Amino acid sequence: MGDEGVDILDDTTFEVIDHCNGPVGYRCPYADANGVVACAGYRIDPADGSPEYSRLQVPAGSRQCPLAWNLEVIGM
Repeated sequence: MGDEGVDILDDTTFEVIDHCNGPVGYRCPYADANGVVACAGYRIDPADGSPEYSRLQVPAGSRQCPLAWNLEVIGM
């Protein structure tokens, strides 16, 4: 995936609700006080169109940036 980041999408309508450029120093700059990433519970869509991340569901309560996931390990 390129450096353009991802759009954060509403899980139902797929409307863009925010944009994120990814982790800074392996941490989400938008995580809340509990460490939950800003895209948790939503879907993401890469700005560069990378198909492996297209409408990828980020689990609610996730504390790890999905851009740091190894998609091959999780079977994607």
